[in-house]
Amino acid sequence: MKSFRPYFYSTLQLIVFLLSFILDDTYGVLSIALTSIVLLSLLDKLGKGIVLRELIAFHGCFTCLIMPLVGYKWYTIDNALSRLWVSYMKVPADYYFSFTLPAMALFAVVISWPASKLNVSDTGAYLNWYINRAKPVLERNSKPGYQILIVGVACSLVVNSLPSSLLYVGWLMYFGAFAGFLFVYYTPNLPKKKLILWAFAIYIFGAALATGMFTIVAYMGMTIFSFLFLGRKTSMLKKVSLFVVAVFALLLIQSVKKDYRNVLWAGYEGNKVELFSNLVADRVTSGVSFFTVDAFFRIYSRGNQGFNVALVMKRFPAEKDFDNGSNIWTALLSSFVPRALWPDKPFAGGQFNMEYYTGWKIKGWSTNVGPLGEAYGSFGPTGGIFYMGVLALFIRFAYLRFIWVSRKFPLLLFWLPALFLQVTYSMETDTLQITNTLVKGAFFLWLIYKFKPDWFGIKKVNKIRLQRGMSERTATDL
Repeated sequence: MKSFRPYFYSTLQLIVFLLSFILDDTYGVLSIALTSIVLLSLLDKLGKGIVLRELIAFHGCFTCLIMPLVGYKWYTIDNALSRLWVSYMKVPADYYFSFTLPAMALFAVVISWPASKLNVSDTGAYLNWYINRAKPVLERNSKPGYQILIVGVACSLVVNSLPSSLLYVGWLMYFGAFAGFLFVYYTPNLPKKKLILWAFAIYIFGAALATGMFTIVAYMGMTIFSFLFLGRKTSMLKKVSLFVVAVFALLLIQSVKKDYRNVLWAGYEGNKVELFSNLVADRVTSGVSFFTVDAFFRIYSRGNQGFNVALVMKRFPAEKDFDNGSNIWTALLSSFVPRALWPDKPFAGGQFNMEYYTGWKIKGWSTNVGPLGEAYGSFGPTGGIFYMGVLALFIRFAYLRFIWVSRKFPLLLFWLPALFLQVTYSMETDTLQITNTLVKGAFFLWLIYKFKPDWFGIKKVNKIRLQRGMSERTATDL
């Protein structure tokens, strides 16, 4: 029974996947069940392991199943706000969920299926072994943590001013600052550790306030928190309570974010912390519930990735034939070929995909059809479901391979949040961004390792001294 325990939640997800083909009229119940199972698996693993894979699955289920359910229930064409902003679902509910429910269930099963080998596990004793092996390395040399933090913060200050050729490098180094944060956190007996950690956390939130962009705070924060929570024995009730508080905070931020951005981007030069605090205070003291239909509309329209998927399902194959993956294959190939060798290769982002898959031309704002939309527009319902399983298998392989490589490099594990940040919310992006993030990110980490091996817990060997030692040994032998 103990050996079955790691597979408990994955087995339940597999059952939902099978039932989605049998029980046609229960898509709502099955969608809620699948999302709840994924959430429980995430909370159960919290404190025992890294919850990144479960977080990816939960984000996909929430934005592609739960939010569309809300849309079909309350934000139909009869709702004034959804009619005004054209945000009602464009295909019938049974047609939408007949594809998205089994596709997301298969994605969740594959991506979160436990590792078959203990030495690549992201939970339990082996993960503790990774962490405990890194601590002595950090204690002997605490400089990398400081260095990575300083470089990351410096890059965050200039990243938007960098030329396009260096922009991606700048963002990766900025994300790398969170690896430095973990370095500092896990360094034993480090002076003023709490001061450094709190200063960095305040800086990150301050940067989010300065730009009005809270993506890094939300998604990076969740993965980093799972590292900080490792080893803490907490009841499921407390974890659920913690989750409820976190959701409330995110809903609160989401509810004021648009107003805050409007004021900020209009040229506001006052105290941004005060502005944001006042907006939050007004929201809390106004007594307006998030869960009235009108108040929740902003959150619904921002969080409903299923709306874009429904646009694809409306267009294919009624207006355009399934392309059998031609666009996806081009995107995958472009991930492995430098732009210098392929100047007109596709760019990651939603403008092209939205026009290609939905017929909508977007300008001045950002959105994308997501892998689900790509899957349906490329292969149709059956092939699209299979594609989501393959995509989950690729992400799972990259994730577990990263952990396997970490066995050789004591500090590599702490770079995990930086490499996988943009994969965490991959249901809102596209296949190209997923592959771009993992391929380019891995290559960039390799370059850093070549120039700064001590950032990965490897001592840099002085080649001149090594050659001199070899020459002296040869002379002695002769």
